[in-house]
Amino acid sequence: MCENAIDYLQKYVDDVIGKKGNFLPSYDLWEEYEGVTLYSMASIFSSYHAMIKIYKNVKTVFENNRLKIEAMNKKIKALEQGMLDIKEYCLQTFYDETKKAYVRNSDDKKMDISILGAITPFEMFSPKEKNIQNTIERINMTLRTYTGGYIRYEEDGYMGGYNPWPIANLWMACYNLEIGENKKALENFEFVTKSCSEHGFLGEQINNEAMKPAWIIGLTWSHAMYIIVLEKLKKKGLI
Repeated sequence: MCENAIDYLQKYVDDVIGKKGNFLPSYDLWEEYEGVTLYSMASIFSSYHAMIKIYKNVKTVFENNRLKIEAMNKKIKALEQGMLDIKEYCLQTFYDETKKAYVRNSDDKKMDISILGAITPFEMFSPKEKNIQNTIERINMTLRTYTGGYIRYEEDGYMGGYNPWPIANLWMACYNLEIGENKKALENFEFVTKSCSEHGFLGEQINNEAMKPAWIIGLTWSHAMYIIVLEKLKKKGLI
């Protein structure tokens, strides 16, 4: 099953990087833009890495099957090269020299909180890279509101626009935990916690003025990410 999934992704990547024009554009994670995005390419990069780990873990099962081991080694080598190719493609395609930062796609070139995904959890870029540090600075300049919360992306006009989203702030908490900025991570987490409804539900957005959940209330995505960050904070002994 995993091999079939990877084979499909490899065909997609070959079409994108090889510019064959055969691939079908996919939606971004906000379901608004159709095309190739940094977030989607980083997620594929991470899936390649996961598949390599799977092969290395199951090798012992086939230690007496020389042909199977050789086939696995060949696939591992192809995936490792694929990871290098994807990272180079993203560097060439999504790094904007004018902004000195990575952007979410090559069309509108906006700053987007989902860019953080390329750092954590997908680990395509290291937080120590200069380009990444510049990108984070740009995100803080453009996506952080006067309340301290983060919106999804520049000029976000969804349902009135310019409201922070719990998911955006929880992703920033993950990034801050990754670089050891525990105090900032707690601030991101507490910002979301304080925005819950009287029944403890998190919204899709956070009203900047009332600091209460807005639009969809009880959004699964917000709650799931909240639990993930909560566990990370617990493991670090921060709460």
